[in-house]
Amino acid sequence: MVFATVPLPRAGLELIDFVGVALYLAVTIAIVVWSSRRQTTTEDFFLGGRSMPWMAVGLSLLATLMSSISYMGVPGEMIGKGVAMFAQYLSLPFSMCVVLLVWVPFFMRLRMTSAYEYLERRFNSKVRLLGGVLFLLLRLGWMSMVMYVGSLVLTQMTASLVPPSQADPLANWLHPGAGDNPLLRETLLYWVVAGVGLSATMYTCVGGFRAAIWNDVLQSLMLLGGTIVTIGYVMLTTGTGPSDWWAIASQQTAEHTRPIWFNFDLTTRVTIFTAAAHSFFWTICTHGSDQVVLQRYFSTRSLAAARRSYLVNAVADLTIGSLLAVSGLALLAFYLMHPTFLPEGFLTSEGGRVVVHHGDKVMPHFFAHQLPAGVGGVILAVLLCDAMQTLVSGVNSISAVFTGDLSVRLQGGGAKRFAELNLARLLTVLVGLLVTALALALAWKTRQHPETNIMQMMAPAFNMFLGPLASLFLIGMFLKVSARAAVPAVLCSVVISFIWSYWKELFGSRYEPTFTLSIGVPYLSSFAIAALLGPLVDRGTPHAGQDYTWRAVMRRAAE
Repeated sequence: MVFATVPLPRAGLELIDFVGVALYLAVTIAIVVWSSRRQTTTEDFFLGGRSMPWMAVGLSLLATLMSSISYMGVPGEMIGKGVAMFAQYLSLPFSMCVVLLVWVPFFMRLRMTSAYEYLERRFNSKVRLLGGVLFLLLRLGWMSMVMYVGSLVLTQMTASLVPPSQADPLANWLHPGAGDNPLLRETLLYWVVAGVGLSATMYTCVGGFRAAIWNDVLQSLMLLGGTIVTIGYVMLTTGTGPSDWWAIASQQTAEHTRPIWFNFDLTTRVTIFTAAAHSFFWTICTHGSDQVVLQRYFSTRSLAAARRSYLVNAVADLTIGSLLAVSGLALLAFYLMHPTFLPEGFLTSEGGRVVVHHGDKVMPHFFAHQLPAGVGGVILAVLLCDAMQTLVSGVNSISAVFTGDLSVRLQGGGAKRFAELNLARLLTVLVGLLVTALALALAWKTRQHPETNIMQMMAPAFNMFLGPLASLFLIGMFLKVSARAAVPAVLCSVVISFIWSYWKELFGSRYEPTFTLSIGVPYLSSFAIAALLGPLVDRGTPHAGQDYTWRAVMRRAAE
């Protein structure tokens, strides 16, 4: 192993870094202004006129679904817990088959703005309302967490900008360094969350869906660049490569490079099997029920274009996911070789080994303190805008659901469309403000439990609603049951999901079920319960919604 000369850490971000931030923000604003001139109807505002290029839609899917949660969470998981979660990509061929052959052809035949229009056609308006509520809870939690993670990255990267002053109590209180005044970092974080939320709400309201798509394209390319820069910097400055990083990681806990393949004990945090199962169910559930995803497919011109967009997303996701995992190994090796480059408290000695804590915070610290001046600022802008773009996508999709529910009950021509567009913008503002408030609450709550990492936070924050929501569509497509069976089954799955996600809080247990099955168990449970209830409550009575099962829809011509 050859060690090159490694530059000493910088004190933090410099002026040129913030010039990079300003330039990147200027580009995104220009895209928003350009997009706002091309929308006159809700179809333009929510679907880009159903004419978006499939390549752009695929990259938009990547940027939206990955978000800063995955961008920080994957390297943090590799640093803190090991390679087990990378096994999630083993399920990719199976989830691709479901999405390409089952979900996309089905939904593209039903030209909709809101995915939950299907639930009303298949069941009734109450089931559509239930689906909309579950989606709202899912995406409000998701957006709130993304805003929190993005804002936390920003505070971590700017932690050393204001020097402490023992002589001036006010200046000392305002310093964001955790070692000087913990209250100060919390205060800065809340201001950042509020600023990100309000800014994203403003340009979502102006730009609409087309702005979200093209900013997502820029975002995905920059996210890819950030991983390449990280890996390249460690390779060039240390003279090491992936094989060396793997050898260093193997000196940590056994799970870092030798994860468990399978275990019947459901309290085992991650195994290769459960990691793959988690990815499989997450993919088929999001692509089979989530308005944020389906809205992007609806914006393409045809079924072929929608399929191509998913293939672009899958390939890009695998590429960036792999690079993020390698980045985690690279950063783990880098800081184990240079432990003095990390702040106090990140490293401890346990059993003769040096262990890295706070894995989620290592990458933003590296960006701010190790990369050359200017580069760190651009990456900061990318992560900040990623949080904003995720909010943009979520707010636009939530507004589309609400507006779609209302528009089907309104009459009129051009005046109606103008009123709907204004309503869409008003809803965008209201939802954006609500998400900002929830992110502030999440920032406060997560401060009380700093030991929980990003990957574990996903289930109780928002993924607990994904399985029940997706099961509504699964039941509607493949079971000939009415709402009398579907609704109780889904409500039961909500209870199962809540207990699974909040096991420790509910029962005061030291152990909890693995978060990697928090989507699949409720999803399959709901389907099984509906299958059992159907013969009992329906008694073989036919209902109109049977014309909207998967088989029935695929047999008729596209609408």
